Amino acid sequence: MTITYPFPLLEKEINLSVNPTKTELLGAEDLCHEDNERLQSLVSEIKQEELLWSRTALSKALSSTDLKQLYYQNKKPFIAKGNVSLSHCSKGVAAVYSANLEVGIDIETKRNQVLAIAHKFTTKEETALISTNEIDALQCVWGIKESLFKLYGYGDVDFKKHLTITSFHWDEKKSNGWGTAWINSTCKERPLPLQCLVQAAIVNGQYIALASHREPLKPLQSERLELREWKASDASWLHELNSNPKVIQFTGDTGFPSPLEALRLIQTYPNYQRDGFGRWIVIHKKDDRPIGWCGLKKNPWGIDLGFRFFSEYWGNGIATEAAFSTLKWAKAEGLSKIIGRTLSENKASIRVLEKMNMVLTQKLPIDNLYEDSILDPQHMDSGEGQTLNLYELKL
Repeated sequence: MTITYPFPLLEKEINLSVNPTKTELLGAEDLCHEDNERLQSLVSEIKQEELLWSRTALSKALSSTDLKQLYYQNKKPFIAKGNVSLSHCSKGVAAVYSANLEVGIDIETKRNQVLAIAHKFTTKEETALISTNEIDALQCVWGIKESLFKLYGYGDVDFKKHLTITSFHWDEKKSNGWGTAWINSTCKERPLPLQCLVQAAIVNGQYIALASHREPLKPLQSERLELREWKASDASWLHELNSNPKVIQFTGDTGFPSPLEALRLIQTYPNYQRDGFGRWIVIHKKDDRPIGWCGLKKNPWGIDLGFRFFSEYWGNGIATEAAFSTLKWAKAEGLSKIIGRTLSENKASIRVLEKMNMVLTQKLPIDNLYEDSILDPQHMDSGEGQTLNLYELKL
């Protein structure tokens, strides 16, 4: 039975084929040289059919039966344009293709022995992130780590030490979910750790896991500023920024209790991998130090522009310059509308939004500010008598 895309995210950027009908199996003449040699070396007819079935799935994901463009490095499949991954088990096959994202796929059937080997590839804390029964959670963790391993594409990877799931949102009713993970193994070809978006689903008794990695955004440049993605080394200054009561006065945030909590936010921040954008660190070119952040955030109600800076940089056009760079990028990327939200007494932020030609469209009760805050608000009375003003800009 062919399975349609079972994951909640990235359907527009990823083509997936799971268990295509066997009546459409490709033949040896459709395979690349390496796969044809592999097919000829297999004695078992079941194994031969399994190989042809998985390559048929790949042809479906590619929307092309021409697999001669496929080649292998370190047993990892490649094509000239885009990225692919393959997986098979005793009762299923899966293949994935993306033009822009690196990908890894895994498909499994239930194996009770996963309980006995769990200590080798995961921890109780990690498994608990997937809020379902223990067997299903362990199967999903194993599949996610297999998909990360395939995405990485090189050896010397310890599943427990080098592959870490940092957050996960599981939907028990839909039997699927998504989260963030890190590949901390490095090599000459991959000198830096990789953050990935990971997804898992249980469909017809099979466990399917998908890992994807989006290349970091090229830093945005303006006359005085550079905007780039957060790094783990930014945790201390992010903690310092949010520790200033003046800085977070109109935000609904309460700050981070420690740099370690700020680091956790960075490690679990899904926006870059999920959406292709997010809040970016702002570096002042004069002294090459972080002075705040500015960027976009995708919400159920729209994409909003946000910014926050150390108080010593207020009043000299820094926020305006950073916001302009952000909106210039958004327009170039084809985004159609940006929202700005601020409390009615936050005059400085209002001036920045108005300089961006944003138009006031709504005034909402103060409670709306706290609906999607990263940190739980503890001082709602600080906004008493104010409204949450919504601004809009059509690009």
